[in-house]
Amino acid sequence: MTFYELDVPRELDGRYIEAIEAHANRLDAARRREDLSDVIGCAKELAESIARVVIDIRGTVLSDSASFGSLITEAHRAVERQPGQGLATSDHTVRKVAQSAKHLVTELDRLRNQVGTGHGRATLPAPVEEQARIATDATVVWARWILRRLPSYLHSDVRKLIRDLDGQAFRRDELTSRLEAVDLPNLAETDARALGIAVGRRAVRETITVRRDGVERAVSDPDQYPATYRAGLLHGLLFNEQGTLCTRPFAVELVVDLLLVDEQMHERLGEITPIIASSGWIAPPRGSSNPTLKQVVKAAGEAAGRLPASTRDGWVQAWERCQETRSASQPHRSAKTPI
Repeated sequence: MTFYELDVPRELDGRYIEAIEAHANRLDAARRREDLSDVIGCAKELAESIARVVIDIRGTVLSDSASFGSLITEAHRAVERQPGQGLATSDHTVRKVAQSAKHLVTELDRLRNQVGTGHGRATLPAPVEEQARIATDATVVWARWILRRLPSYLHSDVRKLIRDLDGQAFRRDELTSRLEAVDLPNLAETDARALGIAVGRRAVRETITVRRDGVERAVSDPDQYPATYRAGLLHGLLFNEQGTLCTRPFAVELVVDLLLVDEQMHERLGEITPIIASSGWIAPPRGSSNPTLKQVVKAAGEAAGRLPASTRDGWVQAWERCQETRSASQPHRSAKTPI
């Protein structure tokens, strides 16, 4: 019996690689032992492991008791239309062949129940070699197809991009490439807004590449960036996860730049100025400097001159109110040092 090697993408998280390789090694060991029942059981478990990896990456929550067929279907659906280099997205014949492979794999559960391992039995089943071979072949064909698509899927996963923006280093033009991969213009509004917030917050941490690729390009070419994404940028550039003002002078200037290219400027200001006016203040935790609220308010006042007169007063008043609230919340300190 010859084991068919699987190319597990190195882009996967180590714990995913470990799980897939462990199940593949068990299948390999069962084939070497010529334990036909175990081969069938291990083939089914390998397919299930890969399906659960895809589902976990996608962020979909399925019950531990979800049927094997529903796991395979959910994972297959997640990647079947995945664009990527060397991948067919609109070829009906290719999709039909892949769908046939999926149908073969979903039958593994029934075959495992009949003659495979995973059940205590009163009498041992008597599987034949053909059953073990077709179980392995079906799993390997489907697994190779889905694993080949995973690197592109990972690159285009908006949830992973949002997580990476919290800490991963970004090379020049990498964010631009990943925004293209997630198909930013066609993202669901909730995803586009969440992504904009994540990009804005990362830019505040003085990550130059993210600032340029994710914010400044949205200013220079706003039609290529959805309005909900740009609205997310406004919040990310100003507020942290708790809704507290946490920004830098340059970020406030970028907020004004974004407002000036937004057809819904008045609505956007109506969303953010009340939060500014009532917000607390905390200096950004990372970066080359720790700005004070006074410095940020000064930058906001200087940038106000670029806003239309009809919006200028509301913007300035919100920042003044924020500073007043902050000053009022500070404990009074005596001019004299107590002995």
